[in-house]
Amino acid sequence: MYQIKLLLTAALLVFVSGAPVQAVLPGTQDGGMLGWPRAEMARALSLYLPRRMAEEGVRALSIAVIADGQIVFEQGYGTADIFGLEPVTANTLFEAASLGKPVAAVGALSMVREGLLDLDAPLGAKLAEPWLGDGDDHELITLRHVLTHTSGLTNFIRCCSDESWATPGEAFSYSGVGYMYMGHVMSVLDEKPFESVMRARVLGPFGMASSGYGLAEPLVPTVARGFVPFYQTLLALFVPLLLLSIGSALLTFLVVRFGLNRLKLEPVDFAPAVFVSIVGTFGLIWLLLGGWGLLFVLGSVFVYLFLFFLGVLVLITAFAFLGLLGPADGTLSRGGQQTNPVAIAVAVGLVFTVSLLFMERNTPVPATAGDTINPASSLRASAHDLGLFVEGVLRGDVIGSELRDRVFQETVTIDAGIGWGLGFGTREGRNGLTGWQWGSNPGFQSLLVIDQGRRAGIVVLTNSSMAGPLVQEIAGHVMGEEPGWSLP
Repeated sequence: MYQIKLLLTAALLVFVSGAPVQAVLPGTQDGGMLGWPRAEMARALSLYLPRRMAEEGVRALSIAVIADGQIVFEQGYGTADIFGLEPVTANTLFEAASLGKPVAAVGALSMVREGLLDLDAPLGAKLAEPWLGDGDDHELITLRHVLTHTSGLTNFIRCCSDESWATPGEAFSYSGVGYMYMGHVMSVLDEKPFESVMRARVLGPFGMASSGYGLAEPLVPTVARGFVPFYQTLLALFVPLLLLSIGSALLTFLVVRFGLNRLKLEPVDFAPAVFVSIVGTFGLIWLLLGGWGLLFVLGSVFVYLFLFFLGVLVLITAFAFLGLLGPADGTLSRGGQQTNPVAIAVAVGLVFTVSLLFMERNTPVPATAGDTINPASSLRASAHDLGLFVEGVLRGDVIGSELRDRVFQETVTIDAGIGWGLGFGTREGRNGLTGWQWGSNPGFQSLLVIDQGRRAGIVVLTNSSMAGPLVQEIAGHVMGEEPGWSLP
């Protein structure tokens, strides 16, 4: 399939430019676009990317391609703002989300190189006060555990997650909390805020001048605005509400039937279930999306319901004007005018059907506050800066060549061909071993791939929550691999 797509791309270039196929695909095509002449790769991507963005409804995309140890192509496509006025460039900031994890890992490994941290000693050994909760996690969890996601800590980065849920070192379990713990330790050891630690240890030395885990508030509007399909905001509320309602209603039935020995349930019996369902739904959304995310979901649902009932009211009014709301033919009506339930059902059905046409419409999500700083998820970065990061890792900047090699060699196995090293995922492909990390925040999808053997890599940033398959597809074309830089 991959080779077919490459040939189709080549054929398109032949049609557009008149170039012979041999000039478009020099040598073997298994190496991907990395083996193409730079100008031909740039032309192919500039034809291919806008078309695929339009097909997938992605408004903004930025890309950097690294070959022979340096950025050879970088470009932005689409617009970054809500109104479609701000063109995307390679320097446009995106919420890079978890791409901040390998960046933070390099910062921690620089401390290993200096002897401030040890991969296999308790990570919090030098803390005056333990950051983790009760138990022996403080003595068991090491930096290696955090970097390989075997700490046993959870991925609930907003609350209630400072204790391990599994034995440290026992199994792979993706954890953002582990990186929060690591960031705290780094701040304590360097005696400065985490953002300043990373500025001094990685962002500055790598030349990532515009990127940061936190941003000054005046710079927040310069970050590309993320978008989600409208239906996702509705599902974010109604799915947990439905599941919690079913569960709490069943629990209510069991309590009344077997606890209180009553056969008949009264409406008041369901009051606790209603309360638990609503509060539980709000709490779950807050846990996953934060306070602004909760307000965004509630606001979106309110707008939908308001417009829905307004549409029903307009149709009912129109039906009444046309005389369609009276009782059905042959039905006797006593007293006041009876309403035809069929007309009501038709009005509701029509409005619902029309609303389905707007469910995939892109909806802007709230921007992350500038003072939100989290080693696991808050990196705001450009494709250019992350391309510089890939260059620096390939050179062994900050951590040295020995530690750089260990990053991709000392791994835990997750699945066939998939593992996790010291801060990067690893994948065995047709062209050898690659390191990788995906990023996913509400309204954003991104991917970073680095090939140490070929001294190459790619960074793709988008402002769409639906662009996960697209960033994999793009990376596959460029790197000469089938898409698959993801967890099983």
